[in-house]
Amino acid sequence: MLNDKKDLKVALIGGGMFGGDVVLRSIEDFERCGIAPYLGRIGLDERARELAEVSLRLVAIGTRTAQTAEALCAAYSERVPEAAPAPFHGETPWVDIFEKHEVDILYVATPDHLHYAPTLHALEREAHVMVEKPLTLRLDQADELIEMARKKNLVVGVDMHKRYDPCHRFIFEELVGKIGRPLYARAVLEEPLEVATEIFKWAADSNPFSYVGIHWLDLFTHYLGSEPLSVHAVGQKALLANWDSEGGDRKIDTFDAMQVSVDYRDGLRVYYVNSWINPKEFEGAVNQELELTGTLGKIEFDQQDRGLRATLAGIGSRTYNPHFTANIKRPGSAYPAYDGYGKDSIAAITRAAIEVELGLSTAAELEDDYPTASSSRSSIIVIEAAADVASRNHLHIERGQGSPVT
Repeated sequence: MLNDKKDLKVALIGGGMFGGDVVLRSIEDFERCGIAPYLGRIGLDERARELAEVSLRLVAIGTRTAQTAEALCAAYSERVPEAAPAPFHGETPWVDIFEKHEVDILYVATPDHLHYAPTLHALEREAHVMVEKPLTLRLDQADELIEMARKKNLVVGVDMHKRYDPCHRFIFEELVGKIGRPLYARAVLEEPLEVATEIFKWAADSNPFSYVGIHWLDLFTHYLGSEPLSVHAVGQKALLANWDSEGGDRKIDTFDAMQVSVDYRDGLRVYYVNSWINPKEFEGAVNQELELTGTLGKIEFDQQDRGLRATLAGIGSRTYNPHFTANIKRPGSAYPAYDGYGKDSIAAITRAAIEVELGLSTAAELEDDYPTASSSRSSIIVIEAAADVASRNHLHIERGQGSPVT
């Protein structure tokens, strides 16, 4: 049923590394210019004219501390003409936000283990949700959210931005079909040490595979339709678990690194390697590698080194990835546009929420247009199983018994 609603209200929960930067910068562009300008690069341009008059307005930002919420709201109001989001803080700021504001779309960028509660609350209040990956760490919670969204005809999208990396699209859409039957793959994503020790205070409530390995899981599921059959996982606890002895302020009880082997129904085996202890001297923001071998060929991609390198006095040699996000100067404006595949999945989810809210489509009709919650289900099965298997195998390894658990 069509409606004439053209002004949608949105709110953000989380103001950390991703919420306060990539997600908030994306919302800023949507409020400034609408959603239409950002649809062409993700293949959704045919809806641009129809959605050109729709506006989005950020009404609130909720974070754990008052200082962060107030700072983000003040900076946002300075950057966006006539914007005036209200700050909220506490352990459950989304509750207060929904009590005081009408919210059509909630953006959730909380720590990994805290995605469920604000997403559930938003769905109960008839709001669409864009949530950072992973949707949840537990399958039962994911299934509850997926079923509620289905019954209520609401969009729940997960920010799986690596689907939109042009190199990944090219690999899986143009090259994979030419290497015959995929046999095995190795997917590496290693984060810097400061992520686990400084930026995220919640590292002990997650692990490196759940945090970044889910990106690779999603690529194989999304592009190849691979269905996981079995999981073998191991992990190491040497640095973070003894962080207080390494000059840190606490022990961090989580894996430094994890290696997870997944066998798929189509015969493919993928070896996932993830960590969050890369030293600050490493030349890239992260280390990313993908190797995929088939019966008729092989694909290799070193994603942390995309050919752009600079050596600067006092900094050293560094590689850069401006494809993820980049500032684009706006003529006559002090505030640049924000571009890159890091924004693309947020735009795709936002567009889907707008269409459903306006009655132009149902959520079910848009299942192929954005990273849906249901498309994350098999990945959540794997990350939940891998966390359990790795923990059990860690005990066996400490006893000198190898890693027998799968």
